Amino acid sequence: MKKILAIVFIVSFFGCQQKKAGKIQKSEKDDWWLWTASWSPNSDELVVGGTQDTLRLFSSKDLRLRKNYPFIGTITKTKWHPTKNKLAIAVQDGRSKPAILNLDTEKITELDSISIDGARAIGWNNKGDLLAVGDYEGLLVIFNEDGNFVKKIDTGQKGLIGLDWHPKKNLIVTVGERIAIYNFDDDALVSYEDREEDVLMLCVAWHPSGDFFVTGDYGDFEYHYPPLLQFWTKEGKNIKSIEKSKAEYRNLKWSNDGELLATASENIRLWNKDGILVAEKDSENLLWGIDWSREGDKIVTTDEKGSIIIWDKSLNQREELKY
Repeated sequence: MKKILAIVFIVSFFGCQQKKAGKIQKSEKDDWWLWTASWSPNSDELVVGGTQDTLRLFSSKDLRLRKNYPFIGTITKTKWHPTKNKLAIAVQDGRSKPAILNLDTEKITELDSISIDGARAIGWNNKGDLLAVGDYEGLLVIFNEDGNFVKKIDTGQKGLIGLDWHPKKNLIVTVGERIAIYNFDDDALVSYEDREEDVLMLCVAWHPSGDFFVTGDYGDFEYHYPPLLQFWTKEGKNIKSIEKSKAEYRNLKWSNDGELLATASENIRLWNKDGILVAEKDSENLLWGIDWSREGDKIVTTDEKGSIIIWDKSLNQREELKY
């Protein structure tokens, strides 16, 4: 059942409709969804990408567009290198490949050994010497910093939708049909069921302490399965499950100090590390991308209508980027 659900969900990524609040709604512009937003930890830059065949680079100082980088296909995820001006880019649709963009040299290194349908899950380890890509065939593919193939792990899932490296160890938590934790150093994979219902998971993030991680899923409104935000120990034991959102959790990100978790769904929400909701604002449209500024005082979100919004930490002030 989970495998059938995963196939249906992944196919829906390529279609023109999406599920929200129990109904199927069509975007005004079906090719305008902005999937991802990433704020650089090393410079005054942020990037956004989606179904527009373009990676957009903005200045985080004046919020002006600096440059467009063409990619044929949907940019599903972007992750900055932890110490260098490099960007890992996940792409789906089987045209442009996932890649590493060096913004100092403008060199783009395409990543091979990925499913022809592309990938959504991507991320660097804490040192930046390893890059993991989770593709739509359920394969976890590891590269070195230069984009050279290292190894491939079959997780036994239909597709990997999200992943995150442990902040201190070479452990990768992945989500899709279920949770799987891969230990790179020991070459060991352990899987866990996330909930009794057949629900696809969309996003995952380790807490900066490395003591626990959080997942967000899609829910299933047809069967009255609510989307859940779930807290897990590093061993995969459930700590808390929160039923709050009326739409799927597309992305989530901890602030650098680990005090607040920002989540993207029908609203933007901020949670403390105990899973208590501390702030919430209506976002007008379903949010897809989310990230914190390196100073931790601002949050960037992107949505299903192509909007880029900068929020302050209290969520009381917001500014829309124009491009």
